[in-house]
Amino acid sequence: MESAVHREVVFADYFQFVLMDANSEADFSTIWTEEAFASMLAAGPGAICPGTLRNVDVPVEIHICTSAPEIDLDQYDHVTEASIDISTGELLLTNCTGYLPDARRIQVEPGTYEVLFLVSGIESIKNEWDPADDVYSVFLWPGKARTVNAVKHWRRADA
Repeated sequence: MESAVHREVVFADYFQFVLMDANSEADFSTIWTEEAFASMLAAGPGAICPGTLRNVDVPVEIHICTSAPEIDLDQYDHVTEASIDISTGELLLTNCTGYLPDARRIQVEPGTYEVLFLVSGIESIKNEWDPADDVYSVFLWPGKARTVNAVKHWRRADA
């Protein structure tokens, strides 16, 4: 599995950041359902909004893979799977109130991508404004459409 990694620091306003196709028309005011809050990941047409545990600048890693990655899920506190359609081949990374022309742009092959959203370092968070070692990682690879599913929840042993 080849992978390109994009590391950024994103202001997680409203405890989230956004990954979206350049032409996405997702309505961010409606995709945060009860299920999305529970899984820490909202999904809409051509967009996903990974949730964060702090409303400050947070480290984000975007891994663009050529195939499904082999990941030891035990190394992460929270894991959610989903998919995103990137029809334009241009993936935007921004915060939910960001100015889209200033968004970080990542070029990918157009198509549907499976998504694995992983959170680590949760135990280092003492309060939202103090420095912590939390990291929000998103792995994407060409695949099929899938629904949002919390594989491992940081607060529950049953997910």
